[in-house]
Amino acid sequence: MKNKVKVHFMGICGSGAAPIAIIAKNNGFDVSGCDLNVSGYYKDALLANNIDILKGHDLSHIDDIDILAISPAILDISPNHPEILEAKKRGILMTWQEFSAKYVQNEKFVISIAGTHGKSTTTVLMGLVLENGGLDPTVEAGTTFKNWGGGYRLGMSNYFVCEADEFNNNFLNYSPSVAIINNVEMDHPEFFKDINEVKDSFKNFIKRLKGPKILIVNEDSLAIREILCDLKDWLNEEGVKVIGYYIDNKLEFPFDMEYKAELNSNTPEYSSFKVINDDKENIFKLGLIGKHNVENSLGVLITALELGVDIDSIKNSLENFKGIGRRLELIADVNDIKIFDDFAHHPTAVAATLDSVKLSYPGKKVFAIFEPHQLSRAKLFFNEFAEALKKADRVIITKPFLGREANKNIEPINFNMLCNKIDINKAEYIEISDQICSKILSEAKSGDIIIVFGAGESYKLSKEIINVLNKKDMIK
Repeated sequence: MKNKVKVHFMGICGSGAAPIAIIAKNNGFDVSGCDLNVSGYYKDALLANNIDILKGHDLSHIDDIDILAISPAILDISPNHPEILEAKKRGILMTWQEFSAKYVQNEKFVISIAGTHGKSTTTVLMGLVLENGGLDPTVEAGTTFKNWGGGYRLGMSNYFVCEADEFNNNFLNYSPSVAIINNVEMDHPEFFKDINEVKDSFKNFIKRLKGPKILIVNEDSLAIREILCDLKDWLNEEGVKVIGYYIDNKLEFPFDMEYKAELNSNTPEYSSFKVINDDKENIFKLGLIGKHNVENSLGVLITALELGVDIDSIKNSLENFKGIGRRLELIADVNDIKIFDDFAHHPTAVAATLDSVKLSYPGKKVFAIFEPHQLSRAKLFFNEFAEALKKADRVIITKPFLGREANKNIEPINFNMLCNKIDINKAEYIEISDQICSKILSEAKSGDIIIVFGAGESYKLSKEIINVLNKKDMIK
């Protein structure tokens, strides 16, 4: 880049903005950023890539820049911030997703992973399979992956793998050559009015396919089935190559290709499954547990096969993949009490995680410590959360994380009523973390499993629980 474009990221330490900032820096952009919290996970990676991080927000940060890239959440939390107002006035404001699409993904072969659940896991696995298959992709995912030191990978090829988020219609910035859609459900009630709005958004995403136009979808998702039927004529007219995969529910649809999977076994270490395509059968092992993760991996292996990756290489990648940060991540084992940190904040994801653990650890007592994420979601899915959490043997609901709803006057929820709906004998609402730790300390026994659920600050509680259990172990 002869005259470097100067881009400043507001909220640069976030799991979405940081990977794109690092990728942009390595693609020749002049990158800087600011954040209220400069001690996040990505701080070291940003500094290692020679990106200046300024603490706080100030108008002076954007004196001499060409682009101000922000997280869409900032528009909810601080829409009238001086930096944002000035950038709007100068016509240089965009979300980091817009920046990625216009400047980073431009002229790349883009593989976008969308869906209500499993985007981050699938995106990283997709990147890993292509990396091991010799395709050297650039990858961006809103998570952490220890092998890469973050949720990004810097590649030299034309392949660009990215997570495509439906919130705020962020994914409508992207124009992928390959789109994988894991599943579609109602979520983000602070943005979408109902499931029909969600489906419309996904239809518009599909219509942004370009180049070879390959669409890979999970037939087991009811909303995806409805979307495909609604778009049937358009897909045919546009010459989109539609590939379906399923475990339980085959859709009668003119797929260009179709894959069926059969689950073989689940252990605490892996899932085994058979994949059938026409007269070909292959057995795969995945280093993750749960039917939902098998579904996620199917979109990955199909894409890899479409791009010519050797099947033995795919098998090896899947078997050795042990997951990403905060997705049923085993973060400690204290006196044979296993503590998992899990990002699930939607009832379907909570239920899937609990089902997976129950299947892979039969007979173990499972504690579910659940941090509700945004009041609008808790209100919308009140009954569904109750049903999902019933799957645990012991439930503690913590103080909710309000996130971008912190400044909105949303009527509070009586979480004691949610406990009653789950089972008053096994569920209770406790706001104070010290009290939660005391409960765990008095109740958890060797062999038990503790899962801390949440997308907000629940990871801090996980660490507190580990510290308390370790102290108990030392006293013994």
